Amino acid sequence: MSYEGAMRGDTNNSNGAAREELKSTANDVAADFAELKKDVSKLAGAIGKMAKERASDAGTQFGSLGRTLQDRATDGASQVGEQVRARPIAALGLSLGVGLLFGLALSSSRR
Repeated sequence: MSYEGAMRGDTNNSNGAAREELKSTANDVAADFAELKKDVSKLAGAIGKMAKERASDAGTQFGSLGRTLQDRATDGASQVGEQVRARPIAALGLSLGVGLLFGLALSSSRR
């Protein structure tokens, strides 16, 4: 074999080794990408689960707040009713005064 033939053989061998190394690296990158894809999928699932839990907690708190506000409004209405029954003349005078103020406010805003 001549020197040139030996050089071509060495070149082919080094090209073949480089191709194998490149193929191995590409396979490693593909495996890493597949693992990353699995990790991202797990992370998205965990975030979705956490968001559902937070939404459920917020719904529970909102429902509790609504019941509290409803109870307070009912109590306030009961107290007003008691005051009206206890002092009907004062309640009538107060309602006339408030009605007069609203009437004046509305009539002056139309001018």
